[in-house]
Amino acid sequence: MNSTKVNELSIQLQSLSCYNANQPIPFKTVLDVREGIASVAQQISGINPLISNHLVDLKNALFTELPYQRFYINLIVYGQTIEAVDFVKGQILATNQANSMGLCRLLHPNIQRVSEKLYRDGSYAEAACNAFIEINSRLKELYRTAYPDSENVPDGQALMNKVFADNDPVLEAGDRTTQTGKDIHLGTRFLFAGAMAALRNPKSHENIELEKDDSMRRMIFASMLMFKIDEIIAAPDGNG
Repeated sequence: MNSTKVNELSIQLQSLSCYNANQPIPFKTVLDVREGIASVAQQISGINPLISNHLVDLKNALFTELPYQRFYINLIVYGQTIEAVDFVKGQILATNQANSMGLCRLLHPNIQRVSEKLYRDGSYAEAACNAFIEINSRLKELYRTAYPDSENVPDGQALMNKVFADNDPVLEAGDRTTQTGKDIHLGTRFLFAGAMAALRNPKSHENIELEKDDSMRRMIFASMLMFKIDEIIAAPDGNG
């Protein structure tokens, strides 16, 4: 759940702290605060209709209107509004954390280890980047095991093409004696090589800042690839 609206409302309410009960408040400020409260009440209505209704009541009582569009703040209601908004902020945070925890259950343990804390701390691009670096590191180790005398271990896309090569692959994603197995093996190579080319370092691509949801989608994709490695290694005729 997006916290932008409630954070903006919190700032609006803080700006009212300079007014006392006898100072008129500009009409535009009153409109903006009322709209902000109404917007947050609407946003929270799905998860907490009681607090949503409470916010609507507070919106209607926060300002006292006198003739000629003169508005004065009700300081008691003002305090109640700040308290209610702080509660909403906490509830949105808790909801987002619960949602994130639910999605993090889908991550491969290796990806959780290198990315989850970064994701929770808001470092979304770095979290996604580390997920694919971890895949690259794991496959480098498998390559070194298969070719212990190799002095030049490939990296990134080149590494994926070597690990899932048509001839003498480090990992065999399918039974290459059949056309279906060949297709699976080729498709797996494309998935891994494409991930390295396009997703391994999102921060280097035009300095893109990843949004939270996009970061999670990339970590889940990285986890799918990591689980695929597990599956290949665990197969009866698996490699590695």
